[in-house]
Amino acid sequence: MQTIVMTVGTSLRTNPDRNLDTSQKRPWTNHPDRHKDQRIFPTIDEPLAWMKKSDQEIISAETNTLWRLDPQEDDRILLLHSSTESGKECAEVLQAYFQLIGQKNVQLEELPDINYELEEYAPPLEVMSQLLRKRIQEFQQDGTITLAATGGFKAQTMIMGLIGNALGIPVCYIHEAYNALVYLPYIDTSGKPQSKSFTANLPESGRLRKDVIQVQADKQNHHRPKTWKKVEKLLKDIPWVDLVRFDKNAFSAPKNGIKGSPKDLDDGRKVLWLHLHESDKNHIAVAIETTGYTPEHLRAAATELREKLGRIF
Repeated sequence: MQTIVMTVGTSLRTNPDRNLDTSQKRPWTNHPDRHKDQRIFPTIDEPLAWMKKSDQEIISAETNTLWRLDPQEDDRILLLHSSTESGKECAEVLQAYFQLIGQKNVQLEELPDINYELEEYAPPLEVMSQLLRKRIQEFQQDGTITLAATGGFKAQTMIMGLIGNALGIPVCYIHEAYNALVYLPYIDTSGKPQSKSFTANLPESGRLRKDVIQVQADKQNHHRPKTWKKVEKLLKDIPWVDLVRFDKNAFSAPKNGIKGSPKDLDDGRKVLWLHLHESDKNHIAVAIETTGYTPEHLRAAATELREKLGRIF
């Protein structure tokens, strides 16, 4: 099982949708109270109706992050929300939406009151750090843990980063400039980055590493983005990566992200899809054939590769 601990903000309510057509914008964009700390939805039916017909990438910071983490239906998702009315409302709507799209285990937990008054930060943040440590200790025996810090107050993101670094738990967030899931580096007390990261326990491929990449150049050379060279080297260095080939179906993976292929190889081995995107003219989609045969293998491989890719961007 994977546990995703995610801080919740209010982007569901407040995103301006400037780059969307009028028909795609959230109906409450012009609601006079959407930036105030009070509830604006009479019921969750209104936001859910819009969310069901919208892409997860644009709904909110939280849905964009979860979509990129590609959770299994039985994975645990813990949404940490502020004690504000707007924060509670967004968390409740997100919980209902995640359950609607198939997530069976979505929990809510309220954080101590945090607001924009700097002098009031310290005590609530201390309580948050203690709570986060406690939950990590409880969940570690169940499998891998990821801290997702895209949503919420910036101070909450800082606490996520500090606790993740101290306990060796990966911390990710959406980097808007690269439209990618980025992972924070681990820093030791001397200030030097550490190489510590999750490693999947899959069999090693017997293929020569120089033969792993078999992405044939076509007339357009796949319009490969600048990141491809770094990613190519990364894939060669991962021992459970058996073969990498072009696959147009992998364009369905998140931009600069990965997801598991719904179809296994003929011998039962699992496949990951990777979509690298620099622009509409410079992108590439590849299938990554692994040495794993089980859902656990696929989840572990995705976790390792997602974290390592997140350190490239």
